[in-house]
Formats: sequence, structure tokens, C-alpha cells
Amino acid sequence: MGGEMEMREPRVLINELKERDLPFLLDLWRIPGVMRYADELPIFRGWSKSDGAVTAWFKYQEKRAELGRLYTQMILRLAEGTPIGESFFAPLPEGFSLDQWAKPEGVVCLMGDIKLRPEHWNSGLGTEGMKLMVQWLFGNTDCALLVVPPHGDNPAAVRVYEKAGFLHTEETRSLQGHRIMELWRQRFEEAHRKENRENR
Repeated sequence: MGGEMEMREPRVLINELKERDLPFLLDLWRIPGVMRYADELPIFRGWSKSDGAVTAWFKYQEKRAELGRLYTQMILRLAEGTPIGESFFAPLPEGFSLDQWAKPEGVVCLMGDIKLRPEHWNSGLGTEGMKLMVQWLFGNTDCALLVVPPHGDNPAAVRVYEKAGFLHTEETRSLQGHRIMELWRQRFEEAHRKENRENR
């Protein structure tokens, strides 16, 4: 029994956005608690809650056709299928900066975030979902760096990103109170190899 590991079924799953998910997503962005420190990131998505579902779906398809898997909109679901949140990542252009932080030159860098409905906060589901997103992004894109910009007044979001492997940058503050946290592919892969060795 000493070498056996207990296998646990995942509580949360991630799936690429489908047209039928748009009402859920647009409603999520209208919940004040969800958006208190967050943004829909329309500058990167290319669409927002001000668009109707039909327009939003058209714009999403356009962006996905242009950027491929680097442009990633996922819906988080409970294992039985109920949608509970979303995560989105998109590539940063060369020369992009936020206050003191600047995108490293020549590096494929994705920036995004994760949001859950309030009834699922403080449950560990956000951390599970973010870990799945990190695995998916490093497994399905050629990005070298993931970046998230949690607000300094939102310690719960900071903890989720820390548990998923993100580290604070030297800049303690960025635009409008947001802080930049980074996760480099090399660090993720080293941690993954170490975890695999320990689980043997």
C-alpha cells in the first residue's frame, strides 16, 4: 500500500467556447462582484459584453481564425457540465507594456485571467481551473511566457495564480493597481518533471 497513490476525479473541466456558451459568458461579465477588480479584456478579445451574442460569436470566430490557439477562450465547468467561469488568454504584441512591465522582445507571450461565479469562490475550483489552463496553453501553443495582471486589492486572485505557478515580477504595481505575475514555460516544465519524479 505504501507506494500507491489515491487518484481523484477532477472537479472542474475546461472546454473551448461554443456559441451556446455566450449567454453564460456575457451574464458572468455583468456580475459586479466578478468584475470588481477584473476586466473583460475587450482590447485583446476584440469583443465585449456590449456586443450581442451573434456579433460576439462572429468576432470571436474572426479572432480565432487570425490567431489560432494563441487566442484562447475557455469555459470552466463542473464535472457534470454546469458552467461556472471562464479563462481567456491572447498574445501580446511586440512593444506592449503596462507601466513598468514590458513584454520581453521576441518572446511569444500570452496574457489573460480567470473568473468564477461568486458561489464558487474559495472552493479551490479556480486553482484547479487555472492549473488546467496552464497545462493546456503550454501543451497546445508555442508560448514561452504566460502573464496575468491580478489587482493588488484582490488577494484571492493572487493566491490562485501563485498556486498555479505564477511568480510576482520585480515591479510591485502596474496599471491602475494591477500587478504583473509571470510563468515561464521552462519553470513550468521543470516543476512538472519534479512532480512526476516525486509521484513515481
